[in-house]
Amino acid sequence: MESGEPEKGNYDKKKWKKIIDTTQSNYANMIKRLSRKQKVSNFVLIYYSIFLIINTLTAKYFPDFFDSSLAEYFGIILSVVMLAYSLINNSANYAVRISNVEEALNKLKTIKRDLANDNLQECIKKYNKITDTTERREDVDFFVTVKHLCKEFGINWLTKQHKKKISKPKGEEELEEYNNQEKVVNNYISEINVVVEEGKIIFESLWEFVLFVVPIIIFILCMGASPNGYTKIQSFLS
Repeated sequence: MESGEPEKGNYDKKKWKKIIDTTQSNYANMIKRLSRKQKVSNFVLIYYSIFLIINTLTAKYFPDFFDSSLAEYFGIILSVVMLAYSLINNSANYAVRISNVEEALNKLKTIKRDLANDNLQECIKKYNKITDTTERREDVDFFVTVKHLCKEFGINWLTKQHKKKISKPKGEEELEEYNNQEKVVNNYISEINVVVEEGKIIFESLWEFVLFVVPIIIFILCMGASPNGYTKIQSFLS
């Protein structure tokens, strides 16, 4: 079973639909995360390969404007980075994992569509079988799900407090449902370290930015290390 869900006692169809919704959201976030990592790995391999070719050709044909020794040094470092990403990309099996999670997500959609009180136990068995055989989501996937729920119910995921200017339902039944769901959301928040998970998201974005700008910075450094290249850079900036 997926962790990050309430204890499943004698829940009815309505409760189980919400549980499946949460699991679906987790799986959708898993697919996005794995797809993003796959794209970044492929981008690094292509982008750095092209840069290494340009780096080598520039050092060969424009030695007066490009420091060949420095270019060779950085070329070795970037080759190691490429090798690391190549190994990660091959061992991670992103395509297979994404396909498996997508298949599980589609099965959950079918279960939710067929869910009814008279076939509830059968659907629960199918649900448990799917979650038991599918890759476990990471905390960051669940955190994104929680953030969406917090936005829906006007809860600050950091303070666990309601945001201002949030109107609650007026009907007694709707208000009770709202309060129950609010309690569930707060329980979800308590299960994970939201600061750490948000930090992971920020760090990953910063790391991707660094991967993009490093070759550009290296190219400028190799030009700046050459007297003629440095003059060209000065004239370009002035």
